Amino acid sequence: MKIKKGSERVWAALLAAALCAPALPLKAADESAGTYGAVFMKLPTGSPRAQALGNTGASLMEGSEAMSINPAGVASAQLRELNFAYLGWFGGYGGQYLAYVHPIGQSVIGFNLAYYSVDGFDVRDEQGIPQYSQDIEVRNAYASLTLAKSFFLERFALGASVKSVLEDNYSESYQNYVFDLGARLRLGRKLSFGWSGQNFSGGEKEVVKLSRLGASFSPNPFLTLTVENKKASDQDEAVYGGGVELNIPEEVLQVGKVSFRAGYTDTSDFGRSYDSTLDKLGLEEASGWSFGIGIYSAQSLGYGIALDYALVPYGALGKANQISVKMQF
Repeated sequence: MKIKKGSERVWAALLAAALCAPALPLKAADESAGTYGAVFMKLPTGSPRAQALGNTGASLMEGSEAMSINPAGVASAQLRELNFAYLGWFGGYGGQYLAYVHPIGQSVIGFNLAYYSVDGFDVRDEQGIPQYSQDIEVRNAYASLTLAKSFFLERFALGASVKSVLEDNYSESYQNYVFDLGARLRLGRKLSFGWSGQNFSGGEKEVVKLSRLGASFSPNPFLTLTVENKKASDQDEAVYGGGVELNIPEEVLQVGKVSFRAGYTDTSDFGRSYDSTLDKLGLEEASGWSFGIGIYSAQSLGYGIALDYALVPYGALGKANQISVKMQF
């Protein structure tokens, strides 16, 4: 009996992957059709801040948050950092992320691990009859080792990562080794530029490749603006994204810094959402937009602790959420 894996929500998520963004990592069997593997590597896992800012941050992300965006940003870490994040995607897809960075002089080393899976996967035979699906699993994961170093009084930074990528889609399993490169340049305290190239490998279509070129501008401690050009190898054209972050500094609140974020990425219109949460927030037709909030305190228990959350509406497909907790010590 031939097993056919599919359901309306799974195929909806796949449609989103083809149109605008990363979604479920089901690898097509026909490589000649222009498909790429491991599209889950496009997810901004580990940084709700980047996700809330329109999935941008090559010029902005620092420390453990930068590992999945631009490895050069890891060089900005002044303290050891431990970061845990949970990502809830639509279509029952979700993942967990764990990262640690450790400064050594002007260099910083880091390690991260991400694991994704699908819950409630629908399995049917050739006649469309539901089958026992407890043993049907879609699992994806990657682990990376990063080395970053800053130069010229931390105005310029370079970073590189080596990653092992696992794609296990029940009937087929792939493991590939890829690497990332990144650079970041700061011009004073207000303006910075960043570039990253991700998932370089020997095989042309084994793992989807990403390139980011962005800039960020902070005219004062209260406001940060960012813009970025992003190109994925499974898309014909690059897309632009940007975001704004409003900060209330810790010096003002005395107990911690609070950040409010919003972003936009050029994407397709996914129609009207019938999610009750999005409806209450007035975001039922907010395709392409993203929102988030962050709280950071350097006084809690003697450690630096950050809590970040991002919400991204996807119209009729639903919504994506990500939350992370980061500790500096």
